Amino acid sequence: MGKILEKGVIGALLHDIGKVIYRGSGLDGRAHSISGTDFIKNYTDDKDILDCISYHHKDDLYNATLKKDSPAYIVYFADNISSGLDRRYIEGESGGFDKNRPLESIYNLLNNSNSNDTYVPSEIKEAVKYPDNKTGQDLSYAYNNLVAHLSNDLKAIRLNGEYINSLLEIAEAYLSYVPSSTHKGQVSDISLYDHLKITAAFTSCIALYLLSSQRTNFHTELFEKEKEFLNERAFALLSIDISGIQQFIYSISSKGALKALRSRSFYLEIFLENTIDEILSACGLTRANILYTGGGHAYALLPNTETCRSNVKNVIANINNRLMDVFGSNLFIAYGFQPCSANELMSQTDDPESYSNIFRNLSAQISSMKLRRYSADDIRKLNSTSIDGEGRECSICGISEKLLDNKDVGMICQNCGAFIDISNELIKPSNVLVVCRQPIEEKYLLLYSGTGSNLYLHAMTEEKAREILKKDKDKILRIYSKNTFRTGLALSSKLWMGDFYAKNQDGNLKTFEELAKQSAGIDRIGVLRADVDDLGSTFVRGFVREGDDIDKNRYVTISRTATLSRSLSIFFKYYINDILNNPFFSLTTNRKGPRNVVIVYSGGDDMFIVGAWDEVLSAAVDIRRAFSRYTGGALTISAGYAFYDYKYPISLMAEETAQLEKRAKANEYEDGSKNSISLFGLEYHDGRLVDRHTYDWQTFEEKVLGEKYRIIQDLYNECDDYGNSFLYNIVRLLKEADKDRINIARLAYLLARREPRRSASLSAKEAYMNFSKNIYKWALDKEERRQLITALTIFVYTIRNEKEE
Repeated sequence: MGKILEKGVIGALLHDIGKVIYRGSGLDGRAHSISGTDFIKNYTDDKDILDCISYHHKDDLYNATLKKDSPAYIVYFADNISSGLDRRYIEGESGGFDKNRPLESIYNLLNNSNSNDTYVPSEIKEAVKYPDNKTGQDLSYAYNNLVAHLSNDLKAIRLNGEYINSLLEIAEAYLSYVPSSTHKGQVSDISLYDHLKITAAFTSCIALYLLSSQRTNFHTELFEKEKEFLNERAFALLSIDISGIQQFIYSISSKGALKALRSRSFYLEIFLENTIDEILSACGLTRANILYTGGGHAYALLPNTETCRSNVKNVIANINNRLMDVFGSNLFIAYGFQPCSANELMSQTDDPESYSNIFRNLSAQISSMKLRRYSADDIRKLNSTSIDGEGRECSICGISEKLLDNKDVGMICQNCGAFIDISNELIKPSNVLVVCRQPIEEKYLLLYSGTGSNLYLHAMTEEKAREILKKDKDKILRIYSKNTFRTGLALSSKLWMGDFYAKNQDGNLKTFEELAKQSAGIDRIGVLRADVDDLGSTFVRGFVREGDDIDKNRYVTISRTATLSRSLSIFFKYYINDILNNPFFSLTTNRKGPRNVVIVYSGGDDMFIVGAWDEVLSAAVDIRRAFSRYTGGALTISAGYAFYDYKYPISLMAEETAQLEKRAKANEYEDGSKNSISLFGLEYHDGRLVDRHTYDWQTFEEKVLGEKYRIIQDLYNECDDYGNSFLYNIVRLLKEADKDRINIARLAYLLARREPRRSASLSAKEAYMNFSKNIYKWALDKEERRQLITALTIFVYTIRNEKEE
């Protein structure tokens, strides 16, 4: 990284730091560019970096005597683009600044919402940060606390290229819930962190774009000819997509399945991060340029230079070749590279679809690449794969190359062996993930560099990583830290990661069998697959304000898209851990402590969770409620849920719950569509398949669980005279009532015949009266009857044991 670029990125990440100081109490009431410069003088005396902070406004820059190639001009221009992206005026409002104005939720304007949710400034913590609608608070104390934290953490790093990732982490930790602008007439839904980060991304792109053609007079290019440069296609949006994820993760079947699942899912997350880092490194960029990573997808802002385009092509081609060598056709990276101007990214062109077209073009490029993923030589290479001479296969993934005999799980391939060997180290929260040029420990997973060479992923303690850095820093290429800001650890990047798992007595990951035996009632594994509804269209058109006669695209910008992506990522990759660690809803009354579940995958917008069957279903309710509160109802999720014997093949669990998820997304009901859960699957009844258990979330939570399930539970809490057969008979009669109403009369007879004995307690009699009255009432209505069947089905399994199978 060149010095101009390095100093420009650092200056961009710090250029508005004075706003935090200005908004505090008794700290510094001067203009934020002045207070920010003086604050950063405590940590560096580099004139170029300080100039970026001092002169990022036009009036200040106009009278400055700077070198023509000062990075301050680049930061000024990048700040203007970024500000143009995120500070859109509120129609009918004007006025000055209110330093007590809080950050507004990015979901307030999403999908035509009109909410007023806000956040009190604070650092990122483990607990989910939910918005509220509190206004008029004195926030100076909160800013004072943040300044103290910033001061402390900046002392632990050096303001140079080696610590840019650490600087990014500091900004994210303390400025994610601080508004970028507090202007009364502007929408204030972009955090200061997001503004600083995207300003840094634009800065690096502009610098490399101009330097690529020796245009080093930044004063002329960006100050005097500012309007012309806004229309120049200096930028490119990169999108990459990994194919084959589902098959790679779920095509396993052995008693080591859960460890293998977790390791494979984890590996793909790190593989994606490492791939994007290799691309950024080849282009001379930093992680400030990443807009989104998750679920096998990534977006990044790059300079539109021939060198960058060529480097992206070569890196992806080289890594694809290595994937073909190691995994055959199982994994493949497709990508799109779409040039664009600043005005296109700001929706400031004559074409109202200019911003949306960027994403459409990227999608088309990726689809085209997937259709022609292999050349004739590649196909010949794939077909020449050697096969084990004795016809043996890996007991986990089924391939027949490079087999080893594992004493725990039998015959396995080298890759699956590596996944199992390192799995316990990977899941330890205290460990960091170290990518090395050569193996430094026995256990590792292979990653690939942009040139196609092997890289080695190790899991180790932070102390050991620091020791290696101190003795021989060149051994380490990069370090990833899970969910922890490790300020001062050079070469380190923090990754949000949904890594919650139920532990056994040894502190290791519980097996499928151990999880099943923690279930209420019958021993079963619950499986949940869920993702956000209509997210693709939301990213492209979610901020279009239908019915806005002035400018319906005023909020359609890459800044909001990036902020939305990050908000979803932190929910599914980080806050999900808190939701599972501190459960709220339960099907039974005796559940305490963290959930007996394991996150197999939770990414940018979707999840796959397994565990004790009742706890997975309860977790689904908690997650849905948390997500609705987190997004203010602007987004919804749909889910598929089923439970299985712990010996059932995980590949079939994944496939069947995926079908249930699709069924939930296809659900239409009186108030809408999607936003649903589909349970258990189709039932064979009266010669045809019937879907009895797909509901919108509100109906499922309020009517099935909150009403009918609780009535059943109340009876069984009061009386122990009613066994499973009583409930089975009720279910049978309810199902038969669809074709013959005589079964309603039979149900009434059954309920009357099973009234409590005279000697039963008053509370038991009242519970049964309430139960029988409601059961009969619900049986008369087809929809209420369907809900009751679902509630009874769930409850029966909470009290059923293995002998009754």
